[in-house]
Amino acid sequence: MQQLRSSFRSGSALPYLALAALIVAIAQVTLGGVVRVTDSGLGCPDWPLCDGRIIPVFERAPLVEFSHRLVGAAVGLLTLGVAALALRHHRAERRVLLPSVVGLALVVAAALLGAIVVWTELAWWVRLIHLSLAQGVVACMVIVTLAAWPAAMCAAPRTGRSRRRPKALAHASVGGTFLVILSGSYMVGYGASASCDTWPLCQGTLMPEGTAFAIHMGHRMLSAMVGVVVLGAAAIVLRRGMPASVRSTAWLVIVAMVGQTLLGAFTVWADFTIAMRAAHLGGATLLWAAVVGLAALHSLPVDGDPAGASPAPAGSAAS
Repeated sequence: MQQLRSSFRSGSALPYLALAALIVAIAQVTLGGVVRVTDSGLGCPDWPLCDGRIIPVFERAPLVEFSHRLVGAAVGLLTLGVAALALRHHRAERRVLLPSVVGLALVVAAALLGAIVVWTELAWWVRLIHLSLAQGVVACMVIVTLAAWPAAMCAAPRTGRSRRRPKALAHASVGGTFLVILSGSYMVGYGASASCDTWPLCQGTLMPEGTAFAIHMGHRMLSAMVGVVVLGAAAIVLRRGMPASVRSTAWLVIVAMVGQTLLGAFTVWADFTIAMRAAHLGGATLLWAAVVGLAALHSLPVDGDPAGASPAPAGSAAS
């Protein structure tokens, strides 16, 4: 216990607290998917109470929705701790401080928007923004975890063109993955998620006539195009002499990408069961965390590179 208190006083607990916040945030997004696919969004028709109660009635919809809120509260407490430690011990390190504070701000905004979701009776565009904020929290906690980790985790020395291509692809993967997640949310909000009951084609063709089919297949095609970029970014990392931490992250991206593709296929083959649809959103969030991590590792300063590091105190010896 004394060692734990010492860690918090010195700020060395920050990456571990951020990692805990990341894990809980991913769970919260996945649970949000369960809320959506089980139509439990109005299981608690008011906010912050649940049908006027502190503890909801023991029925599926209220329990699912209230569980989502409780996990969201846990994310809020963890990100508050992350921001407090960053402000206390890492104020001079912008790469740690900025995502810590932004992550907390996004949690607050997501909580307020969660209330608006209930008050507007689940307007699809509000849910889309709500999901965007939640994924932003995940991204911030990934960055804080990597930037504050005690071991050096960096991509490669800054050598001009040799580093620009993998870094650009990594950042393109982030933007593309985010668009895929939003397109999937829009597809669900429109009611087109189960319109194509075959995979990889839709009703035996690439693009059947009809708006719902077009939205569904548009999501699949965008996923395929972004998948090529994501796998390309990971492949370039594996081909070049980069630190083990970056190569491990690249493999994680590949596994998450392949796994998410299979989850999408099995979701269709399993006739869009609740479990598979929730798992598909959870897989998308894991992939999002992985590609953000890969991009972050490309942007972090290398061991001994002064870029982004705090200036050494006067009179201290250079290590």
